[in-house]
Amino acid sequence: MEPEFNTEEKKLYRAKTPKEYIEKSLTLDIPPGRKAYVTRYWLKKTGYTTEDIKHARNRHPYWKSKKMEGTAERNVARSIEHNYGDGSNLEWSKDMIVDFIRHNKKLKNGRYQYRDWELARHFKCTIPTIQHMRRKTNMAEKIISATLGNVTEKRLVTHLELGENTLRKMMKQARTRKK
Repeated sequence: MEPEFNTEEKKLYRAKTPKEYIEKSLTLDIPPGRKAYVTRYWLKKTGYTTEDIKHARNRHPYWKSKKMEGTAERNVARSIEHNYGDGSNLEWSKDMIVDFIRHNKKLKNGRYQYRDWELARHFKCTIPTIQHMRRKTNMAEKIISATLGNVTEKRLVTHLELGENTLRKMMKQARTRKK
């Protein structure tokens, strides 16, 4: 049995997919409280979950643009807040690279164990410096896997001592060898 909905709410309730639901929820004039009420019944009726709605919402152009509003300002503020460098260029010694490799582990869900700002504080540098090292690490791991097999700490150190552009060229070569 369908609960009592007005015509706008019925249109939303009759959506077939989360994508369609998100589209209708943006175009129909329904107050947020009533929208939540309709959503609860719609989820029960269709068998979809809130995760399905979040997934559809994150892919909708309107919500993508909303999410991106102010990102440049937030990134600048974040860089200023977490600038632990003293202004000089950081020279990565072998010991520092080994320490970085040990701190740069990923968890089972794919996220890093330590956030970039935590590593920046640990190494007394900037967030872009950590992001640079993470890019190099990811490239080095791919190169080693494609050419040498097992990724070891020793091999990683050797590759991380190289420049980012050198690693990019090596990645291109590794890709062409695979084909």
